[in-house]
Amino acid sequence: MSQSHDPSQLPPQDPYAGGAPSSYQAAPQVNPYGVAGQAFPGSKAYVEQYFGPVAGFGSRAAALIIDTLLTLIGVVPMVIGIVMFVLGAPETDEMGYSVDGTSNGGQMALGGLLVVLGILLMIGIQVWNRIFRMGRTGQSVGKKAMGLKLINEQTGQPIGAIQSFLRELLGGLINQIVYLSYLWMLWDDNKQTLADKIVHSTVIKVPKP
Repeated sequence: MSQSHDPSQLPPQDPYAGGAPSSYQAAPQVNPYGVAGQAFPGSKAYVEQYFGPVAGFGSRAAALIIDTLLTLIGVVPMVIGIVMFVLGAPETDEMGYSVDGTSNGGQMALGGLLVVLGILLMIGIQVWNRIFRMGRTGQSVGKKAMGLKLINEQTGQPIGAIQSFLRELLGGLINQIVYLSYLWMLWDDNKQTLADKIVHSTVIKVPKP
């Protein structure tokens, strides 16, 4: 005589049973504290199991250098503006007083305008590249060139513009202390900067375009 089984009496199923997951699949919903034998969500092992290999210091530094050089495009009009402002400034006599009729007010005004435009251009590039673009897609220009992607350490998705802004702000503030935020990843087990830890982000390697 066959016996019926009560489903409520069946042992709980291991969400990781049935073999190893396929390479870099979407992360399952798991206990945030983990259990024995499972990678802790947000850890380097967890990220590499579900999303991709975690990037090292060298490639991340190279991506940052590329982004910095891109931002420095704004230096060009700034330098031109400074030169124009200096050349348009009035001459001074041996006593240090301005000599009438030796200044060019229009040239000085244009030079000052170029300086302001250069500063705004640098800020605009930084905001577009490191906040909106990287927050939405996970890749700034530098990260895309180096085959890197910024993701949430638990979901594998881009962190969004707001979190990206917070990450940049915190990183900039902490880096006032001998770049402590960025250098932190050199000895961190999960290869995260301090700013990464605060916003729960990490950087992985992805195929280059």
